[in-house]
Amino acid sequence: MRALSSSLVILLALLGLTAGASTPAALAPLTLEQLLADVRARHPEIKSATALAAADRERIVQAGAWEDPVAGLELQRMNNNTRVFSYDTAELSLSQKIPLSGNRERRRAAATAEAGVSAAAIRTRTFTLVASARDAYFQLLRAREQLTLVADSERLLVQAADLVRSRLATGGADTTALLLAERERAQLHERLIMLERDAADATATLNTLRDLPPQSPIGELAPPVTSATSPAFATLEEAQAHALTHRPELREADARITAATRYEDLASRAWRPDPELMVKARHVQAGGRVLNDYDTGIAVSLPWANHEKYRSAQREAARRREAAELDAAALRTRTAGEIREMWTRRDTARRNVELYRDRLLPLARSGADTLRAGLVTGKNSLTELVTAQRALVDTQITLAANLADFHRYHAMLATLIGAAEPS
Repeated sequence: MRALSSSLVILLALLGLTAGASTPAALAPLTLEQLLADVRARHPEIKSATALAAADRERIVQAGAWEDPVAGLELQRMNNNTRVFSYDTAELSLSQKIPLSGNRERRRAAATAEAGVSAAAIRTRTFTLVASARDAYFQLLRAREQLTLVADSERLLVQAADLVRSRLATGGADTTALLLAERERAQLHERLIMLERDAADATATLNTLRDLPPQSPIGELAPPVTSATSPAFATLEEAQAHALTHRPELREADARITAATRYEDLASRAWRPDPELMVKARHVQAGGRVLNDYDTGIAVSLPWANHEKYRSAQREAARRREAAELDAAALRTRTAGEIREMWTRRDTARRNVELYRDRLLPLARSGADTLRAGLVTGKNSLTELVTAQRALVDTQITLAANLADFHRYHAMLATLIGAAEPS
């Protein structure tokens, strides 16, 4: 018996080394808040959207500026004068459009609305990437918890199988039970391989969102603080109402409607021309004065001669505004459906957590512990223990999966609603 205990100690030590080699390198614990801060600060798409918004803000000044003044010089030659650098009369001209039609203010308003769309796009892109990061975070957390549970179950099966082997030497056990235990270990090993793949995929996704090499190690993950009994809103209707005013995609859609309305207003007044004031001064080379005479005048464009052009621009602007409104309406309808679906999924996961945590897990753990003690005394068989241990592992894994799903759906619901962080 002492030799068996020594063998178990050595085996457990080897299992501990193996488990340590398969887990990620020990780094500082990574919290969800740190992860999301990294995504916001480092992701190139957010930086790109920020740069585009800054570029669009510069267009406001351009749209609100006056037209450039136009200066001209005309050299007149008479009496067959063909010399390039000589002239008989020089005429200087200067003209400037005066923005009296109000189109300059409308162009500025349209540019301001476009800058608002770009600013809203930053928030939309940030929320989308943050949602992806949250999803990958909870997938990695779930995979690691399940890896730990499966490894613990495998270690218990090894202990039980070693005990049966010691009894086989004295003829006090059946090889069928040992074969069942080894087959169960093989199935657990297959599950370990799948979970390690899931963890690697989630790690690669997180690193990509943080603008890091996909194979970079991620240390321990700090568990989220949200409990399974604290919903973001008391009712589904409250969540849907909040989303209609706070979801980033809806705010961006409203900004696009505003921009389209500004362009429609500009198109409806584009036929109003701005007058152009002109001053012309002449200098006669034979005269003794710098300026011999000057003229003043005013000119306007004639948009009424091209009526269909402006009517077409008005129809185009109206259709674009209508399309923006229809897109926003469709998004509102889709938002209500998505929130209902995510609300239902989160509620289902919460109920499953309460069921497995409060009822099924204590029963499965008690049954496995009883059969494990009975195996040592010879009261129970290894087959019974394997069945009970399998039920315990499945219960633990299902509980961990439902708890991770609850946190995941809670975070996704917060993103749909438009909350900065899950409440």
